[in-house]
Amino acid sequence: MRELIHQRVVELIDRQGTVYDRARVYAERQSRGTWAAWVEFVSAKRDKVLQTDRETTQSTLEGVAYWATGLEPIYFEGAFDRAYKRTVNPRPEAVPASPTTGGGIVAFRVRSLDPEVPFKVMATRTVVPGVRRQVYNGGVIVYLRAIQPALRNMPQIYEFLAQFGSENAAGILANRLWSDLQGTGATLEIGRVEVQVQGAAIRDALLRARAGSPGVPSFR
Repeated sequence: MRELIHQRVVELIDRQGTVYDRARVYAERQSRGTWAAWVEFVSAKRDKVLQTDRETTQSTLEGVAYWATGLEPIYFEGAFDRAYKRTVNPRPEAVPASPTTGGGIVAFRVRSLDPEVPFKVMATRTVVPGVRRQVYNGGVIVYLRAIQPALRNMPQIYEFLAQFGSENAAGILANRLWSDLQGTGATLEIGRVEVQVQGAAIRDALLRARAGSPGVPSFR
């Protein structure tokens, strides 16, 4: 199964005038244990995706993540051109997992006054955009960014992506988030809807957001 590694906001336009505002790096394990990675560009209307060929091969997922976080804007411009030339008919965007498996990618937000919350969610002491957390049998959490509040003494907003391959995996991921956020006073939003910080409620919200969002998840 392909793994979401990194997401970047871009502003690129193809020869038909279609605007693409997301670049996403994916990786997939190869037969010899290495990881092949490529880039997908998603249109602002969420109706087209351009995909490059293999852009790098790394020995580990961590190696792919390190490579992806270091990419400069000029690299994405070149990759976009390669993807456009490679993709004769841009395919419609769809959830990158079969609907029968219950898998998908969902955006979620955490609002909190506690600056430790993103470190708890990512289970690390270093949090930078694009960093990934692998949840055993549950999927992947990707940290996107922090948004400063408009007013002082308001909660800070932290944005993430959750990727899971099945309904069971969504349940495991939900229980992990429940455990991490319990007692922090944080507010959880999934699919722009505030969700109770409780395992079953989080699982149901993840599956609803996955089922109701045929395009790439967005906070807009």
